[in-house]
Amino acid sequence: MVSNIAFFTKLKSLHSQKIPFIAFRLPNSEELVCYWGDGQIINNSLTEKPGFIMMPFETNKKGYFIGNDKMFSTKLSEGGFSNSLNKTLNQNLNFSAFKEVYIKDVTEIINTISKSELTKLVYSRSFEFGLSDKNFNYYLKNLLSLYTNAFCYLFYHPKENFWMGATPETLLEIQNKKITTMALAGTKKKEVARWGDKEILEQKIVVDEIKKNLIPFCKNIKAESSITVNAGKIDHLKTSISGKTSSSPSEIIASIHPTPAVGGVPKEKALSIIKSIERYDRAFYSGYLGKLSDCNCCLFVNLRCVHIQKNKGEIFVGGGITKDSNPEKEWEEIMNKSKTILDAVFK
Repeated sequence: MVSNIAFFTKLKSLHSQKIPFIAFRLPNSEELVCYWGDGQIINNSLTEKPGFIMMPFETNKKGYFIGNDKMFSTKLSEGGFSNSLNKTLNQNLNFSAFKEVYIKDVTEIINTISKSELTKLVYSRSFEFGLSDKNFNYYLKNLLSLYTNAFCYLFYHPKENFWMGATPETLLEIQNKKITTMALAGTKKKEVARWGDKEILEQKIVVDEIKKNLIPFCKNIKAESSITVNAGKIDHLKTSISGKTSSSPSEIIASIHPTPAVGGVPKEKALSIIKSIERYDRAFYSGYLGKLSDCNCCLFVNLRCVHIQKNKGEIFVGGGITKDSNPEKEWEEIMNKSKTILDAVFK
């Protein structure tokens, strides 16, 4: 292990040499790890070499692999980080100019759901703002301090520049043939005491679909009771799902990704509508990333993330739309979700 100062100095050095790297911390861990190396481009047939993968939302697009043979790590200081960067980022980020189009799209989606077999569709947007890629260490330190129970990461590749995020959602964990995943859906403000019918239904749709997709690959599938979990300034409903498998990570990922928490139900119809109505490329947003080794893996859904390129940041937020959705509340939900990243970069 190296000191905190040495860790972030090494990240700067890798960036200056244009060497790909992934710095990450598992949820509730004190260890910050960095793998660095070639940043190999891969397709959706996953490599079995040990390392880290970064994969996009669309399964026909390519992702990246960084092996774990070159790595360093640090134990994070209990007191957090003291950032001395002089920031003048008192921007009043106002996304209200996009609200009218968002409300119109969500209204149309609700109408489509009411007239078809579609039960849920995840509709997302991206928002751009000024942000310097030179300050990447500052952003990462803030993220780590703010979200100790999330999977936090900073990914760099010369072809992509930076991706950074703090995601609350596990896609898939396999350890010694035991599989664990989760359904994470439904969103409310922390101060709201009870879950509404819309959120409860949305969560049930996700749980049922994941269980159905796992049946061909798993035995003894068990879904725990749903619990409320915190993600920054908002709450989600979470249901842990487990079982036993002899299948490879790539087989199971192909069956569950994109999950109903980022796509919809039925999957193919939802993905077709998403492609036609979303006015941007999701790229790595709502894709997946994490560690892979032989038949084991620990992968997360890439939510609450930002793409940083030179003097521009682009954040990505989405919400699950059902027949009971209220367009105004859906807009409020994505604004609340956007604060996860905005609080880190504009701290």
